Amino acid sequence: NLFWPRLKMVMDAHLRSIRGANAKKVGAGDIHAHLVSRRYAEFTCSILLILNRGRKVTGDGNVSELANNTSGKPSDKSSHRGSAGDMLVNDLDVMVEEIILLLKRLSDVHPANKKRIIFMINNLDAIITIFKERRVSGRELNRFSDLLVQQRELFVEEELLQTFSKMIAFVQQTETHMSGISAPRGARGVAAPADVVNPEVVESLVHEFASNWKSGIEQINRNVLSYFSNFRNGMEILKQVLTQLLLYYTRFQDVIRKVWRGKPPSFCKDLVSTSVILAEIKKHALSI
Repeated sequence: NLFWPRLKMVMDAHLRSIRGANAKKVGAGDIHAHLVSRRYAEFTCSILLILNRGRKVTGDGNVSELANNTSGKPSDKSSHRGSAGDMLVNDLDVMVEEIILLLKRLSDVHPANKKRIIFMINNLDAIITIFKERRVSGRELNRFSDLLVQQRELFVEEELLQTFSKMIAFVQQTETHMSGISAPRGARGVAAPADVVNPEVVESLVHEFASNWKSGIEQINRNVLSYFSNFRNGMEILKQVLTQLLLYYTRFQDVIRKVWRGKPPSFCKDLVSTSVILAEIKKHALSI
């Protein structure tokens, strides 16, 4: 049977092509999904289905497994033929890592870190979408899904730093300071505010957030809609960014309460209620 050896040759050719791909010659294009991602996903899904490691929709519309093997180990059942077929299973694992390395090389063409992250998210999402459309599951899909989660988390921080960098830096630095150093005590055993934070800086941050938070959320909404071509992916990322913003502001308010225990300063009247922010977040989430 020449089928499996021939398929092995095709796989080897694809691996060589991915490994030898030059980012500048291939061209990263813009921040949206690259053609190599779609080609990889389509090819891999075909191989997985041939090896009986995917899923298909039966006549009654239910999803059924072609083979109960998503561990990546060769099945006891005869799903492929000979050593060439066995090697295809291992080659798929290698190809996953090679396409990830290629995407990273392509992303490095973009000068800004934020654009590199967006590029990775769009390409990982494109691969995952094709896998799901083909009803293919297994550790290949899990690998890309885990990597997508990591890249989304990186994007969330990058996007928030664009508008709320001062507040975020203050929260992170002050929390570290308060947890690692015993603050001096005042006459009543309460930490002296000036020994923990600069009151003028805190007041400035309060007023700045009160003035800019709505326009900041609107800008985030516009950015996300323009960055991510997959509607569902963009919606999930927007919710994640806005939720993280709410968490940072909640931590900011907690810092103020801990520093000025029992006697909040006058500028606290300008703090925005978290319920107001949450209502705004819900409004944007529903409008997508």
